Amino acid sequence: MQNGSPEFLKELRVLGAKYFKTLDFVTNPLYTKHYEKLMIDEEWLKENTEPKDDPVPDEFSPLLDNYEEPIAIHVSGRPVHINLPERLRGRGVVMESVWDAVRKKPELVELLLKNYSIQPGEDKLAGLIYSALNSGVLLYVPDGLELDIKVRLTWLTNAQDGVTAAATLIYAGRGSRVSVLEEHHSYDAGGKSFVGHIISVLGGDGSDVKHSILNNLAETAEVAILRRSYSLRYANQAWIGADLGGTVTKGLIDNMLIGDGSRTDTLEVVMAAKTQRFDITANLNHKGQGTTGRVMVKGLGLDSSRTIFKGIIKIEQSAKNTNAYLAEHAMLLSPQARADAIPGLEIESDNVKATHSASVSQIDPEHLWYLMCRGLSREEATRLIASGFFEPVISQIDLPDVRWRIRHMIENKWRREGEPPVDLETLIDIYVEPEDVGKSVEDIFGTHYKYVYGKR
Repeated sequence: MQNGSPEFLKELRVLGAKYFKTLDFVTNPLYTKHYEKLMIDEEWLKENTEPKDDPVPDEFSPLLDNYEEPIAIHVSGRPVHINLPERLRGRGVVMESVWDAVRKKPELVELLLKNYSIQPGEDKLAGLIYSALNSGVLLYVPDGLELDIKVRLTWLTNAQDGVTAAATLIYAGRGSRVSVLEEHHSYDAGGKSFVGHIISVLGGDGSDVKHSILNNLAETAEVAILRRSYSLRYANQAWIGADLGGTVTKGLIDNMLIGDGSRTDTLEVVMAAKTQRFDITANLNHKGQGTTGRVMVKGLGLDSSRTIFKGIIKIEQSAKNTNAYLAEHAMLLSPQARADAIPGLEIESDNVKATHSASVSQIDPEHLWYLMCRGLSREEATRLIASGFFEPVISQIDLPDVRWRIRHMIENKWRREGEPPVDLETLIDIYVEPEDVGKSVEDIFGTHYKYVYGKR
């Protein structure tokens, strides 16, 4: 943490260190047998928290010349490029590193961190991130700004002893429309790194916020990404996530539907290979009347990987006329892969609709046989069916750039060691979206695997 930090940041750091030492990895009794641990050594973290003075990797250097769009780039905790065009700055939009923000807008940073973010005492890994906080971004969009604002935040972490412990704080004012793409990448070769990220969104009345986060880190990184949104009256919040990187990845998406008529959608895809482990929790917390919440999480397990999907729909007594849906589905492509799906309901109100579903399955052998009879190899048929498994989630993302980035990440993760990656332009040329052939996604992909479907 930089010198001269305000007292509230110092307090959060001290509390973070305390709760990281004292809290268990899981506090919910439903999950005591279903969770993953990060193996971060506290002394190693202290030695490597200071931001590194590394240059921007060549493949990302073209972003440094983009002054037309809002862009922020961090390299192992160090802000190297933050650009906010004058057309937005002149309308009251603010995008700054967290260190500049605490000097210029300390009250706003304190409000968002202490009242609308996951707190150190709520989660062991939140404590870890606060204790090592070395980077972050504040994005502030004023009330009544009727512009479509698209922001790209790129986080690059050295695979050898790199640490990114970040906070992204987003205030979307009344009636605003904001789309944020955050992406995590590793650079150089190495055996150990840590990426921790706390993301907070406060959506004002009638706001529309879409937040996408792509985890494309090295398979040796340990990762914790914790997201929370507060949606006020008639606000819309969308979380989009793609988890492909990391050796152990812990994810939390916490949706707080505070205002009447608010809505949230969470769309998440996970692809686990080798010995990777993913532990993802997605919750819907309904407080306002007439709120709508939807979570769809899908995961693919290869080799000896493990995936855990958890989540609870909680409908408080005040949240009448609520509509909530939570779906968690996993497909296993190896006898050694393992997956668990644990959805739950906690309902304190009447006149509501709440549904959850979960499945863990393997590919239907008949579908493999069908495709192989038409000239595909077993590997090609498997990849085609697995891609189709993800597509009902990916196709619902109404941001074309994010859709294609996720497909691109998945396609390259299939590549064998030594096989050259496919570039994005080539993928777009050879891939046809379902709507382009006049069919719905479910018509094409909806029955390509067997599963046990349960809902209440």
